[in-house]
Amino acid sequence: MSVMRKLSTTSVPMLLASAPATVLLAVQDQAEANALRELLEEQGYGVLAVHTTGQALAVLAEHPPHLLVADAALARANEYDLCRAVKIDNQLGFMPLIVMLDDAEEWWPGDPDYDADALIRRPADGDELSGWLYSLLRVKRQTDRLLEENRRLVETARSVEVLKADIINNVRHELSTPLLQLKSSVSLLLEDLAESSGRDRDRLAEMAEASLARMESAVESVKQLVQSHNIRLDMVIVADAIDSGMRYLERAKTTRDVLDRVELRIDPDLPPVLADKLALGRLLQVLIENALKFSPPESPVYVLARYDGHDEVWMGVQDFGIGIAEEEHEHIFDAFYQVERSSTRRYSGLGTGLALALLLARGMQTTIGLDSVVNEGSTFYFRLPVVRPGDDS
Repeated sequence: MSVMRKLSTTSVPMLLASAPATVLLAVQDQAEANALRELLEEQGYGVLAVHTTGQALAVLAEHPPHLLVADAALARANEYDLCRAVKIDNQLGFMPLIVMLDDAEEWWPGDPDYDADALIRRPADGDELSGWLYSLLRVKRQTDRLLEENRRLVETARSVEVLKADIINNVRHELSTPLLQLKSSVSLLLEDLAESSGRDRDRLAEMAEASLARMESAVESVKQLVQSHNIRLDMVIVADAIDSGMRYLERAKTTRDVLDRVELRIDPDLPPVLADKLALGRLLQVLIENALKFSPPESPVYVLARYDGHDEVWMGVQDFGIGIAEEEHEHIFDAFYQVERSSTRRYSGLGTGLALALLLARGMQTTIGLDSVVNEGSTFYFRLPVVRPGDDS
């Protein structure tokens, strides 16, 4: 049986000299390998020839070609190890694979993820093989360009994220210093006003305190935004994260005097979760602040945490306040969105709290759910996966 039916080259387009391609031949029969090499070299291809699966795997690892032509026997050896190496290894990108079969031989690798891109029957037809090479290499060049563009876009996105984080950190730093100066100035102003009397004094004192509280709220929002850009997942003790969130609230002027309303309802012996301790503390801080703001002064706010008995810890913050209408649920996490939008709003704030909370949750690979009834209250909740000591995370 002849090893090739044709060695014709007249009908096959030549590769550009500026873009030579290397073909790896993994063929057992020496005579067939020599005939294929002769054909491909006439077409301008570089050729590497091996005769065992092990040799082919070594070449793929050390000197990756542009395309692989292989015996079915070599490609199928050791449960299709050669096919798997070509199709699963991301470092190789798209590696076209042509498999040569005997006339009555069957081919089925079992997994379409590492199937051949073309099948050729022996004796090989030179024009058919060269046509497949040309077509598959065109696809490879196009795919490689797309992969390179994707890598470039990913790197650009990473650079933008780093830039955003730097800008946010700088803004936080620049706001913190004048905030301290403003607090000192307001304290001196209030001392002076204490020596005067009348309605004007009270009005100025209220304006000064309101302005200071708003400035503090803005700086706190920037701090939370910084935290959402610096999330590192690790094993976290839930009680420690809750303590962290409560400490944030104790330092905040708007919440330190009402924390006696917050009641912890935490299941004992909760397993550790996969999260970021500081981000989880910030997330709870935002949800508790929201609950305190939108519920009556005398009503409690519950911080809830329970183990589902399998692989998650459910956490939530429940209040008994004004609630949120169902049509508002899809907008409540939008930045700067206000449920109460009239010019005489009862509730102050920038409208960024829940948007930041959602960023923190997504950074920990979860999201926030909402159960709410108008005039009865709301529960914001999320779930975190359990992680055991020794687990890979």
